[in-house]
Amino acid sequence: MKNIKYIILLSLGLSLSISSCEYGDENVDPTRQADVKLNLILPTAITQAAYNQSSTAARLSGILMQHFSGFDAQQNDLENYVIDENALDNFWNFGLYGGVMKDAVVMIEKGTEEGQPYYVGIAKILMANALGTGTSIFGDMPYTKAFLGTKDLKPAYDSQESIYNSIQTLLTEAITELSKPAVAGGPAAGSDLIFKGDAAKWIATAHALKARYFMHLQKVNNSNASSALAEIASAFTSSANQPDFKWDAASAFSNPYALFGRGRPNTLVINQGFVTKLAGDPRLNLITDGTSFYTTATGLFWTKNTAPSPIISYTELKFIEAEALARTSSLAAAQTAFVAAVQSSMNYMGVSSANAATYIAGLPDLTSMSVTGAISAIMGESYKALYGQAELEVWVNYRRTGFPALTPNPNGVKGNNPSGAIPKRITYAQNERITNAENLAAAIANQGANNNLDVPLWAFK
Repeated sequence: MKNIKYIILLSLGLSLSISSCEYGDENVDPTRQADVKLNLILPTAITQAAYNQSSTAARLSGILMQHFSGFDAQQNDLENYVIDENALDNFWNFGLYGGVMKDAVVMIEKGTEEGQPYYVGIAKILMANALGTGTSIFGDMPYTKAFLGTKDLKPAYDSQESIYNSIQTLLTEAITELSKPAVAGGPAAGSDLIFKGDAAKWIATAHALKARYFMHLQKVNNSNASSALAEIASAFTSSANQPDFKWDAASAFSNPYALFGRGRPNTLVINQGFVTKLAGDPRLNLITDGTSFYTTATGLFWTKNTAPSPIISYTELKFIEAEALARTSSLAAAQTAFVAAVQSSMNYMGVSSANAATYIAGLPDLTSMSVTGAISAIMGESYKALYGQAELEVWVNYRRTGFPALTPNPNGVKGNNPSGAIPKRITYAQNERITNAENLAAAIANQGANNNLDVPLWAFK
């Protein structure tokens, strides 16, 4: 996609224009763009959101969930639970706050001023998803005070409960904005790199994300399963309509997994336990050659240059539906959604109809199980199907359901993970300790008195 080639330059231009706005007239550079148009901010924000989906935090989640194994360098440290405040420092600073979240704030403000509701709606979806990503990793986060510039350089943290409430509010507001009449100059093919300005598809995506984030809090509120089902009824109904970001075939602008595989070969490999779990699965040869998660050959689906990064997939949505139905004791309907989820994964990855049918014929029958047994089966299949596309959601599912059953790394270092368990959260970024220590300390105390990896987040206790 040729637009991607300009993303780095656009991001730089945006960051420069934002930083320059705090200075007096004597510091104005007449050669520098003082204002960035909405149609230039949006592709930058969308690309960063997609990059976040498949980069550092995804690789870390995949290691913890034993999809990947860290074989060398930093990846080996992560494999052994040596996860300090530097692990996701860049992700926090540039992927979230200085990346998609800042762009979303600018778009919301600018789009409101210019009467462009579709830009505002898409920005609110991107902000909600970024908050969902961040809070499921760290817990409490700065949000309501985070983007006040010099008015508040040390923002207080919002509680995780408050963050999840904000996510739902943002998505509801996004649906409202995207339901308004189209306005001239709104998002189009050159700026909306996912749906080319199709508001109805963004609305369906917002409903799908509402379902995802309702289920994040299922342990907190059992009625969230019913809330998720209500949202799914208005979400997209096929993989063809899911929010896929499609990377460019050119190596410099390719899928983040492909970039990492080329740039740091053999530091990350496929986990052999995962290979064992895939025995007899027709997707096995599309996921790994048996040892690698990436190969210079083009056969591995999720690590090709052009491999998509879905913000949320139809496969994930059907697994959410299956779980929600199981939790409401509708096991027959859950079985239908369960089969549809697996079929969706097979179809999307190009598995032949015959091979898919053989595999699906061997799926467990949820109707003969207890609710707990059904959820275990659903999580076991989603663990396979969400590989490469939603690693963070696999980690979320594990923390809130306990499935699939995974054995912690016996060689895991116990310094800031004293129980030796599979980590339940990630240490806050170093930058926060240096620049926002008082508020960081309050957030840590609010969540369990220390910053250890084995302290569960409020949402998943």
